[in-house]
Amino acid sequence: MALRRLTLTRGDSQTYTLTFKQSGVLYCLKNCVVFFTLKTNPVLADHQASLQKIVTVFADTTSGTSGVAVVPITRADTISLDCREYDFDIKLLTAGTASHTVMKGKFNLEYNVTGTAGTAGTVA
Repeated sequence: MALRRLTLTRGDSQTYTLTFKQSGVLYCLKNCVVFFTLKTNPVLADHQASLQKIVTVFADTTSGTSGVAVVPITRADTISLDCREYDFDIKLLTAGTASHTVMKGKFNLEYNVTGTAGTAGTVA
């Protein structure tokens, strides 16, 4: 698996949409869990993560197989984090309790200039 590099500006929102396939066929995510974990050091325990998103609701939970998981990162998730390089991974825990790391790498959280929109004046 190649390491990936993701970048986001602190306080911005981003949605990561992942499509899971097995042997080229969309994978049913019913009873699965997707974890997005961000840490300052990969050896830290999960409870020491800077950010962890846990996704348990998928489009195919009730019918069909879309294989799609959506991981939303909101302003509130990143606004209080330090601007720096983090380690991240995305892991799929299947209904059979098998664990698969599907993506990992570096996550650059870049500085933001505007802290709260609209506090410095008016838009011309």
